[in-house]
Amino acid sequence: MDKYDSLILEIIQEHKRQTTDKSKIRLRSLETKFWKEVESHSELSLGQGRVGERITNLYLKGLIENKGGYGLTRKGRTQLETANSHA
Repeated sequence: MDKYDSLILEIIQEHKRQTTDKSKIRLRSLETKFWKEVESHSELSLGQGRVGERITNLYLKGLIENKGGYGLTRKGRTQLETANSHA
């Protein structure tokens, strides 16, 4: 898992924290927030983003789920905590 994957997990987690109804983030919002973050940080490259492929891989690894929107699984929350502690 690299910084782009961590960014996706962070966006999903932050969305959950910010919403009062605990709704899950939709793909369009997730992609929009992802690209805004990539564009605003000079250390992230647009060419390496590949957000659709990354979301698919995180889903296949069991780090996120898609039930009416994207959310972190228990495994995803653990992975994010681990990634943040090493940063």
